[in-house]
Amino acid sequence: GSPELNPAEECWRQLDQELGNRLFDTLDDLREAALSALDRVEIPDVFTYLCP
Repeated sequence: GSPELNPAEECWRQLDQELGNRLFDTLDDLREAALSALDRVEIPDVFTYLCP
């Protein structure tokens, strides 16, 4: 798929870029890293894909 056909893919791509290929010791560590990554997602970038 492509972001043009499924805008959520771009959001997942950004999260994968932040969290991919990392090992987390606990679910809480993963949760904290995911929340931190979501804080760094550029809102205008998300709107570009979700609201073309």
